[in-house]
Amino acid sequence: MNGAVRHILILGGTTEARRLAADLAADPALRVTSSLAGRVAEPRLPAGRVRIGGFGGPEGLARWLREQQVDALIDATHPFAGTISFNAARAAAAVRVPLLAVRRPGWVAGPGDDWHPVGSLAEAADALPALGERVFLTTGRMGLAAFAHLEDRWFLVRSVDAPEPRCRPARKSCSTAAPSPPKEKRTCCAATASTSW
Repeated sequence: MNGAVRHILILGGTTEARRLAADLAADPALRVTSSLAGRVAEPRLPAGRVRIGGFGGPEGLARWLREQQVDALIDATHPFAGTISFNAARAAAAVRVPLLAVRRPGWVAGPGDDWHPVGSLAEAADALPALGERVFLTTGRMGLAAFAHLEDRWFLVRSVDAPEPRCRPARKSCSTAAPSPPKEKRTCCAATASTSW
């Protein structure tokens, strides 16, 4: 394969994936395709080619890798995107394409923190009544339904797209693409603090 252009598929939708696509697309020896799930109305498009939508499970992804002659697969999806990461591992193994998983470092408790670990969004919603009345929720709009029944709590919801009215527990909403720079987050939260639904 000397001199051949190598095809890289990035499973993306994150800031890290966009940065990686920009870096790799600058190399003329690489052809970069980014795949986005299609859950955001107006995604920030990465450099290179872009495809939007699912593959049809691990078998569909394996077929796509084979048909598109992908030389390497990079999983740079959101930490909560467990299904696609599982499918990527199975598909890459099935067609013997190297897989690189890019992961954000996990949050680490610091001095003065008061963490309450839970195993699911439903468990988090169950724990909230004992913890306080005001909640800063960063699950994105896909996870809001678990909190919709908590009508006696005040929520500030951070989400790329505005939440659906039927599943929004929020009293305020802050729409920014994650992860936003700290200054942008503060500006967003300050602006929403005076907005009511």
